[in-house]
Amino acid sequence: MKHSDFVGRVTVDIATRMVGDQEDIYIVQPGRRYWLYEHFRRSRHIFLEFPGLDLEFSSPAPDDRVLRQMVVRSVAISDWLQDDKTGPQPADDLNAYIGKDKRKRLGRYVGAIKRLYWDMEPGTIIVVPGPNYYDEVLIGEIVGKPKMLRNEAIYPGYATPARKIEWLRSKPRAAFSRDVREKFGTPNPIMQLDRSLRKEILRAGYDQYAFENEFTARLNTSEDEFSSLDDYNIQTFVNYVSGVLLALEGGQTTEISFLDAIDRLRRDPDAAPELKLNINSIGFQRLIDQTVKPLVIAALLSAALSANAGAQLAPPTIAISNTVAAGGDECTIMVSEKVEGALKLMRLQDWKMVCEAARDAHNATGLSTTMRAE
Repeated sequence: MKHSDFVGRVTVDIATRMVGDQEDIYIVQPGRRYWLYEHFRRSRHIFLEFPGLDLEFSSPAPDDRVLRQMVVRSVAISDWLQDDKTGPQPADDLNAYIGKDKRKRLGRYVGAIKRLYWDMEPGTIIVVPGPNYYDEVLIGEIVGKPKMLRNEAIYPGYATPARKIEWLRSKPRAAFSRDVREKFGTPNPIMQLDRSLRKEILRAGYDQYAFENEFTARLNTSEDEFSSLDDYNIQTFVNYVSGVLLALEGGQTTEISFLDAIDRLRRDPDAAPELKLNINSIGFQRLIDQTVKPLVIAALLSAALSANAGAQLAPPTIAISNTVAAGGDECTIMVSEKVEGALKLMRLQDWKMVCEAARDAHNATGLSTTMRAE
């Protein structure tokens, strides 16, 4: 394309979560018999069942001996509150619990306290299962540092340490694989999810992510009515960009026609991104590949559907940003380079044609991405 053919500029935030190979995902149980589940969901905070656990987060964690005594005191407070404050109130002085801190399970509780309140950095991915087979599983990220939280409806008269959570999405427990569902039933207050199962959580929680050898983007639709023509219009855009990217990867430097782009894809069908469909309203199509191709397709689609594209249906430049990753991350740089390279190979009339197809799909089905184009 010649830049002189267009006016304006579009910046696309690809909003892609970069997940490191060593990054862990944790399941946090919402209390015994899941009694804290609704509170976790509504308050956007998670915590362990230890009222009166007075912690100071500006300093290192107390030693294990002190933490064990604090846990014994907290368990006593919890039992007293559940018994409607029957009997004497548990002592505040930790010395009253010396000699009562020998139970084996206390070590597990101390480990959970250190992990949740000291070890987990902001951005850590958290999963909170609902109590029943068809209840929702909450997926979110920790926000900010730990703090003391007071809720009189749960622990009257006592505060508890807590972590704030940004809930990203939820998915019915029944929709996960058996292997993952079995982990949800583990009674440990905090459990590190097996690394082999992380990808299932990422697909459930994120629209776009990059993890190991998988890059994925999600195209959403909002209408119940979805015709074969609507799907054709969506795939016209997806396949055209895929063919152009294939030509770019092959070293082509001159413009490529729509038909030639599609023909390249036909001759190398493995170069097309994997497609997973969910036709329920709100439905989605998820593009998956071992390269950044899904992110490039979604970024170009976001630009094509943006108001700034104007009557020409294309901007002279598409700048790429990523507000959910560190500046200058490798994925964002690769997407930016591929977008720029693809635009140079596209003929104006072909870009207009696929943009019109995408806009027709948008008008008919509410086609959109969760990338933001400005």
